[in-house]
Formats: sequence, structure tokens, C-alpha cells
Amino acid sequence: MELEPNLVISSASRRIVEDGVQLKVNIYKLEGGDGWSLEVVIEDGTSIVWDDLFEDDRAAFEEALQTIRAEGAVVFANGGSNVIPFKQ
Repeated sequence: MELEPNLVISSASRRIVEDGVQLKVNIYKLEGGDGWSLEVVIEDGTSIVWDDLFEDDRAAFEEALQTIRAEGAVVFANGGSNVIPFKQ
């Protein structure tokens, strides 16, 4: 039986509040893997994940901040056009 790789959570991951909206920025990768994944989770549990991987965790965090500030945190919280809800 092959063991699954460990998930490495970056120390750059953190909770932030922007425009009164609480967001959790998650940055992680598979142990030994190339590139860091970026995910932003809002208060209700909705998760937005970037398709592209980042060379390092700092670049991923900077992208999250830049996007949140450019588009506004409310876009994430209000299910903007970039959010595709799961069907139940």
C-alpha cells in the first residue's frame, strides 16, 4: 500500500479582515511537490481556489492580497461572477 504524501501548510496562511469581511488565506502544497496552491475561504465556508500554482508561498500570499484589494472582499462574500456554487 502506497502512502499518500503529506500536506505542507505555509506559515504565510492566515486570517484577514478586508472591508469588514473575514477571509482565511490558505497556502499549501504536497510534500515534495512543485508549486504552492492558493485558496481563499470566506465566513460561510465558500472556497475559491486559484488554478495556477505559485513558485513560493510569499508569491501566493501577495496574489491573494492583490486580488482581494483590487476586486474587493465583498466580491468573494457575495458569490461574484467568479464563484461557481456546488449543486446540491
